[in-house]
Amino acid sequence: MMQETAGRLNVEKRSGESVVDMSIVLVCWNNKAYLDPCLKSLYDDGLKSSFDVIVVDNGSTDGSQQMLAEKYPQVKLIQNAGNVGLGKASNQGIEATDGRYVLLLNNDTLVNGPALEALVEFLDAHPEAGAAAGKLLNPDGSFQSGFAPFSTLLEEFLIVTRLGGMLWAGYPSHGDSNEIKATGWMSSACLLVRRAALDKVGLLDEGYFIYGDEADLQYRLNKAGWKVYFLPNSSIIHFGGRSMDRWKRRKMVYRGKLMFYEKNYGFFSALLLRALFFVMSLLKLLVWCVGYFVPSRNDQAKKELRSNLDVMALCINLK
Repeated sequence: MMQETAGRLNVEKRSGESVVDMSIVLVCWNNKAYLDPCLKSLYDDGLKSSFDVIVVDNGSTDGSQQMLAEKYPQVKLIQNAGNVGLGKASNQGIEATDGRYVLLLNNDTLVNGPALEALVEFLDAHPEAGAAAGKLLNPDGSFQSGFAPFSTLLEEFLIVTRLGGMLWAGYPSHGDSNEIKATGWMSSACLLVRRAALDKVGLLDEGYFIYGDEADLQYRLNKAGWKVYFLPNSSIIHFGGRSMDRWKRRKMVYRGKLMFYEKNYGFFSALLLRALFFVMSLLKLLVWCVGYFVPSRNDQAKKELRSNLDVMALCINLK
């Protein structure tokens, strides 16, 4: 199920053309309202580094393609017939570009030139760095996420039981710092990756579909000796969670975590994580069975019941 795609990464320069500094890869699925301002922020904020942009559309029906043709004819479009997943679509974009660096960028972001220049300049100056990213900010400018160590069973226990949030404000929001840090992984909402590093470790694992693929890639980078850096002087706005509601997202997030454990941590750790998610989902299911009979909670209870049943089925049969 989990196939890493090595892909065709060593792209030679086309005759008479120079390779750009940064190839920016965005995946779109019915998100035109965010894609438009995201692209506008890219082109309007004076990026000094040379770049090209490729949008991989996963079968949008909201007019995204027409908007791109009318407003951003310089953007290359790869059109998929349906939603092939974030990992596979991102790989399509990476393979169709040849920039020295690849910027994986969510379409629900607003970027700025200095933030992206900081990433390019850092990778230029640090050949040991396989990837770099900065802070993600909420639309109001508050901190959203930064760097994170790789998942542990204790961390997952604190998250799923919500004990972490009771003990530490904002938990599990990932780390912030005023210093440059080598770290485990960061969100691919805005992640600059060295193409030479991708040549070594391969592309995103398409088995994840969505969630978990970026942690898996950076796990492989770290394992291969490349460093992943958090840069506090680089920050962008990330709206977040605009493609699906939180009940559908829960199953996909848990699926990504289970796949990561199964692939990278081994059978026993993956089994314990399955048991943790199953038991907690069962407990939540029992609570929401009561909520179902409370008129003011009935609609939410239906969604919670379905969501937790989906997670329990996932824990029994990961697919």
